[in-house]
Amino acid sequence: MLLVKGTYRNGVIQPDEPITATEGQSVIITFVETEPKTEEDTAEATIEAGWEEFDRILEECQIETGIPDFAHQHDHYIHGTPKRELYPRTQFL
Repeated sequence: MLLVKGTYRNGVIQPDEPITATEGQSVIITFVETEPKTEEDTAEATIEAGWEEFDRILEECQIETGIPDFAHQHDHYIHGTPKRELYPRTQFL
């Protein structure tokens, strides 16, 4: 008999490791009780999900301007002010 740990998500059981089985093979599934998540775990998961969404939005909204010093000189490019001095030990193309 083979014992395999896995996770139940969206109506599907996903094994934690690859398994070899035959199509149509019978299985016995036993659900194991787990400790309920604490408020701290839930808050941490919410924060992590927020950062993942933030990263996704940043990736989605990036625009390649071809201007290597755009962030440092944004006032110059947006408002026409004179360029600022470069940061120490920083070189832009």
